[in-house]
Amino acid sequence: MSHEGDLLRMLEPAVRPAGSAPPASARRPAAAAEGSSFQQVLDGLGDKQIRADALPLKISAHAQKRLGEQGVELSERQMRALSEAAALAEAKGAGETLMLMGRLGLIVNIPNRTVVTALTEGRLQSGVITQIDSTVLVQDSAETDPDPVRLEL
Repeated sequence: MSHEGDLLRMLEPAVRPAGSAPPASARRPAAAAEGSSFQQVLDGLGDKQIRADALPLKISAHAQKRLGEQGVELSERQMRALSEAAALAEAKGAGETLMLMGRLGLIVNIPNRTVVTALTEGRLQSGVITQIDSTVLVQDSAETDPDPVRLEL
């Protein structure tokens, strides 16, 4: 009896009620874990790798309307910085994030990677933003800071 399974089979009852499931010890492990060591599985559960280029942000129709009302058009560089900020927020477990970029505020649904609304400077100055669980400060200009993303949770 060199295998753990043999030992466990000796410990389980020989007779089970009809229709009952076999004990957990007799069930097969999940397919994703087959062939993987325990350490490999644990390593896979660690911090997520941030890949902003693979998961771009979408902008909802409502957010596009708000941006248009404010005369704001986001550059490709700004969208890339926002996408990186969303990846950082996601790695920290954020759900609804206020992203502040200069005088612009954007509420981003992190799981859906969608900008849901844009906030005017007046709304930002009111001091009350509700239904968010995190804030990310995103630098508007790469020249002012080589690291354009700051995360505060």
